Amino acid sequence: MNKRQQYEDDGRTIADMSAEWMPWNRGIFRKNRGERKAAVQSKEEKKQAKQEYRMAVWAMYRAMLPQILCIIAAFGLVFLLLKLWFS
Repeated sequence: MNKRQQYEDDGRTIADMSAEWMPWNRGIFRKNRGERKAAVQSKEEKKQAKQEYRMAVWAMYRAMLPQILCIIAAFGLVFLLLKLWFS
């Protein structure tokens, strides 16, 4: 016997599919010209922001330096071992 239950939508949300994290839903491509004009910075503020950005990038590179050196050392060790093996 083929008994199928009739499905009724009770309105509950199981998974939110609005995807607000997607760029087209966040408004990343929208141009808010009024807000941009209101956010005019002085030369000192621009210089300070640029200096802070450069300091942050430099700190990021300094934080990555040990990992980069370990990777370079590992490749160098493998290269030397291969050279010894094949010579």
